[in-house]
Amino acid sequence: MRFIQVGVGGFGRRWAEALAGSDEAEVVALVDTSEKALAACREKHGYPEGICHQALESALEEVEADALVCVVPPQLHRRISCAAMEAGLDVITEKPMAGSIQDCRAMLECAERTGRTCAVSQNYRYRPETWTMAELVRRGEIGAVGQVRLDFFMGVDFGGGFRHEMDYPLLVDMSIHHFDLIRFITGLDALGAAGWSWNPPWSNYRGDASCSVLFEMTGGARALYSGSWCSKGRFGDWNGNWHIEGELGTITSSGGDIRIHRASKLYEVEEVVEVEATAPSPEGQGFVLHDFVRAVEAGERPATDLADNFGSIGMVFAAVEAVRSGARAEIPGR
Repeated sequence: MRFIQVGVGGFGRRWAEALAGSDEAEVVALVDTSEKALAACREKHGYPEGICHQALESALEEVEADALVCVVPPQLHRRISCAAMEAGLDVITEKPMAGSIQDCRAMLECAERTGRTCAVSQNYRYRPETWTMAELVRRGEIGAVGQVRLDFFMGVDFGGGFRHEMDYPLLVDMSIHHFDLIRFITGLDALGAAGWSWNPPWSNYRGDASCSVLFEMTGGARALYSGSWCSKGRFGDWNGNWHIEGELGTITSSGGDIRIHRASKLYEVEEVVEVEATAPSPEGQGFVLHDFVRAVEAGERPATDLADNFGSIGMVFAAVEAVRSGARAEIPGR
């Protein structure tokens, strides 16, 4: 499948690696406003000079392509993705789907109207620990899930840029991964959110970089998320630290250590089992790319297409509304 990649600096470098390393993809154009980023990507992967474009319009006009990967700030996702779909291309866009619920709905409308496939890169699903926890829940190892606690504490300095200027940088740019994982691992969807956000005095983010959000899930379950992108001194796991309770026990995961704590007789722990994580093949972005190509060629929906991802991005917008208003917020529909 012939791909155009839009955005090759920053996180775009990871997508460039994934595309270059895949035997299912051929890169036919690179698009970025930075000549330096274009040159670095072209030279690293041995592409010819003519592959580079500083505007999407010229790439769409001059290059025969099948699909596009969009790796730009969220507020640009709608413009880039819809332009590609209008031109007849299928799309993978980086998370979050877009910067506003209006843009997300416009992208879904465009995909439905043009008949194109658009998937969101939720690559955290396809890591050994998260993949394994989802398998354990699906196998019924702890029965029906009733409550989840997910903690994410990390100190990250991007040295400026759009994340440092967001009102809610953790919730909008990072927590989408964890909210999507809550859905993926438990098999449940969120119905509403309540929560709080704040910014510690040492934070170098303009907006609130710490939060605590409680989600009401289908089946009466609850999921409590606590996180920070400006933690000091001791960090957690990028996947988050998990405590998933079901009617038959609990699954815990921290730093790659996964355990099942079996408790079928009320609260008494009968057995603790260490579980070795099993990796999907390929992992991360590679799996997103493979699933996308497979689905398009088979005329099927990718696992994280726009329709599915509304359940995850809706958690983000509900969380933002909840912390902003101080009241419970419904998960917005499509």
